[in-house]
Amino acid sequence: MILKKPDQAKQLVRQLILVIILASLFGCNLPSADVTAPTATAISARQTLFALTYPSPTPGFQSVVATPTPWISQQPLVTLPATLPPSTPTPVLAVPAGIVVYYAQSGDTLKSVAARFRVSTGEINSPEAIPAPESLLPIGLALFIPTPTFIAPYQLPALPDSEIVFGPGSGRVDVNAIVQQANGYLARYQESLWDRRYTGAEIVDLVARETSTNPRLLLALIEYRSGWLFGQPLGEDGELYPIGFKAEKVTGLYAELFIVARLLAEGYYGWSDGSLKVLTFKDGSIAEIAPALNPGSVALQNLFASLYEQKNFHHALYGPGGFLALEQQLFGDPFARAALVGPLLTPAVSPPTLTLPFLPGLRWALTSGPHLTWQPGTPRGSLDFAPRVEGQRGCMTSSAWATSPVRGLVTRSARGAVAIDLDGDGDESTGWVIIFMHMASQERVRVGAWVKVDDPIGHPSCEGGYATGLHLHITRKYNGVWIGAEGPLPLILDGWQAFASPSAYAGYLVRDGVTVYSNTADKEYSHIYRDN
Repeated sequence: MILKKPDQAKQLVRQLILVIILASLFGCNLPSADVTAPTATAISARQTLFALTYPSPTPGFQSVVATPTPWISQQPLVTLPATLPPSTPTPVLAVPAGIVVYYAQSGDTLKSVAARFRVSTGEINSPEAIPAPESLLPIGLALFIPTPTFIAPYQLPALPDSEIVFGPGSGRVDVNAIVQQANGYLARYQESLWDRRYTGAEIVDLVARETSTNPRLLLALIEYRSGWLFGQPLGEDGELYPIGFKAEKVTGLYAELFIVARLLAEGYYGWSDGSLKVLTFKDGSIAEIAPALNPGSVALQNLFASLYEQKNFHHALYGPGGFLALEQQLFGDPFARAALVGPLLTPAVSPPTLTLPFLPGLRWALTSGPHLTWQPGTPRGSLDFAPRVEGQRGCMTSSAWATSPVRGLVTRSARGAVAIDLDGDGDESTGWVIIFMHMASQERVRVGAWVKVDDPIGHPSCEGGYATGLHLHITRKYNGVWIGAEGPLPLILDGWQAFASPSAYAGYLVRDGVTVYSNTADKEYSHIYRDN
């Protein structure tokens, strides 16, 4: 249920006040450009991010301008200038009838694009060379694809990818300052979690960082669904369900935001790898997903489909009083911010060189092959290892040390997690970050410590999250995007490359023709030694 919001005039005043507040909060952190105005840069970003040209089905070839069509200009979420800056003339492509032109976006592979359009990779052509099916495509590469035979009703983009994940800029968002200045119920909210009571701002920041979800998105969603940012909840339901899922035994801000993160991840990564095909709405109806949308837009569509019946979906997300309008009023033009950030994943990105996360000469076991990097919906990008120490089994703290597989700066050390920032800027939202889980609090490396390869970072245990036995969980992010173990950026440790098996948590490592299989029962075939 959407709780009653303040009257429109009061809401507008509050939103204008927050815009002024946010401008002062972020003034030292972001470039001085006006990110609320739909600048030429923002418009260019939209054109690059969201483009699909449908040629008419006439015989022979048709000339199609190679400039991507900005869908958002057909139904703008902001007022565009009356005249756009003059653009450089673009070449004309000859395209056969029955073909659409799709321009590759951040994170695209030929395999994922083919899955979204429901065609084989062999049916996709381009005037330029196309990389291997699982390699990242150059952004803007024109792909000629058979015209889709299915109807996708919701083709408007929603948000750029960087506005969904904990991407560049997210680490500088001061959630507590925003919440306190807004001075609504969220500023006074507290919830008992694990070891102590957490404030509303702490919970938002915690969920954002741990699940790699954009904090602006979470704050805007809280305000849109319950008015907690500026106002007060109405009735008991309003205090228990800030998002309004009303799932059985799920109450409070942390639990509901975790569901939000899961649904966003299901949309984002399911669309990224081509496994998600349809939106499933609250009323049980379904709709095909527009094949040219970016993962960030599909993530938000997937979330709102779970919250609304299909008859109300478009208005709630895209309407004049919908979520996107509110999000922009609070934080400015998201496409302008995305233009400043740039694409999150490009072919120039390469995986970091990593060692196995334990010292040479020791015997460990691969207890889980590639599995969820974090919350449900994230890609299978993590591995589990456990030390083979006599008498140390079950849920206890091991005497063995987990060691750093790379040089970097520790940016997080709490609740069983250790995050190592490889670029050393102290911002977990940029570049490569290696994350460990289930590190015991005892002797765990501190935040701010610089570590190099083989430096101890903690002892494997069951702390932090669900675990049936002591182990370490290792995974990777790049620019806030969880990275799968397979695909264009494979997970390789000391030359051992990870592969997933069909069943969850199953998989293996391969190096020089030798294979190590995952197993939790201390089987010999799961043992792995690190070379001296």
